[in-house]
Amino acid sequence: MHILVAALNWGMGHASRTVPLVRALQSAGVKVTLASDGVAADLLRAEFPDLEVYELPSYKVSYPTGNIYLNVLRSALNIFRAIRAESRWLKNFIKTHDIDATISDNRYGIRTHQLPAVLITHQLTLHGNWPWANRIGEFFIRIFIRRFSEVWVPDWEGDKSLTGGMAAWRYMRPPLYYVGPLSRFDSKMIKGETKYDIAVILSGPEPQRSHFELMIRQQLCGMGGRYILVRGTREAVPSDWVRCEHVEERDLLAIDDLQAVVRQSRMQISRSGYSTVMDLVYSGIPALMVPTPGQFEQEFLCEYLLGKGPWLFQTQDTLDIPAAWQQFLGGLPPLVGHPSGEEADLIVGSFLERLVKEVS
Repeated sequence: MHILVAALNWGMGHASRTVPLVRALQSAGVKVTLASDGVAADLLRAEFPDLEVYELPSYKVSYPTGNIYLNVLRSALNIFRAIRAESRWLKNFIKTHDIDATISDNRYGIRTHQLPAVLITHQLTLHGNWPWANRIGEFFIRIFIRRFSEVWVPDWEGDKSLTGGMAAWRYMRPPLYYVGPLSRFDSKMIKGETKYDIAVILSGPEPQRSHFELMIRQQLCGMGGRYILVRGTREAVPSDWVRCEHVEERDLLAIDDLQAVVRQSRMQISRSGYSTVMDLVYSGIPALMVPTPGQFEQEFLCEYLLGKGPWLFQTQDTLDIPAAWQQFLGGLPPLVGHPSGEEADLIVGSFLERLVKEVS
């Protein structure tokens, strides 16, 4: 079989959670072709240097304001254009490539009636502060989702859920499968010799990623200890930004190097995007999570996950790393639930069985 796997470039989270699925497909003997853009495409190329990664149209999403509704509204035209463009790209692609199915992480244009099409998403209902805007958003989500053959939700169902109701689905079609948390991290990660007090792992859209990085630099340079900053971008560091010897810097890291950093760190600082949450569930490392201003999904997750793991939460406006460090030293709650590490293999195996039955 030959399957196209595509990931949204909204930071690196959507691409990172497709990594275990691609590995599972390869283990099952499936030929895989990848598609994305920006840093998400860079991540896929780094993880799978032997696979072809096609460049898809960019959604060009940015966060210039602290209001997610305004940010999405400003980007809505770009998003719809990108969905139409990637749909046209797929139609041309399947004319010259013999593929059997598509798997798309939140790229709504990567589907066609000609082939089985999977959508990976964890956000089926919205929890923002404007109920009427949530309903409008859910209406469009429903329109796009109904065009897919099936939906995979990277979460546990029931009391162990990490999404807190965001993945609730009351429709019969398309069928929905809870596949469990997905991460490119090893579920049996072993703690290594401590090298860093704090590992900062950044991602996400601009300009908020840069604002957050600058704030973290300023605070870490005023603290004693040993830190590493994984910037999540290939853009150069502005010449007037503060730098200090006890903060090691990296732009992007391949998964093996990133896991080594996490294993060697006592605590992590990152955004509270859902893919980051899944990585933390796999690694088990204590963390300070700071939602992107105005991104209600990340804010909602912070409220919902409070007390469900060794995690601290602060807003960007009130960022206080020294205070978080003291809380960490005082002890944090244990992790509730742990993945088996077989989630990707199980859903890929059952999907391939369904494909075989459909063909026969």
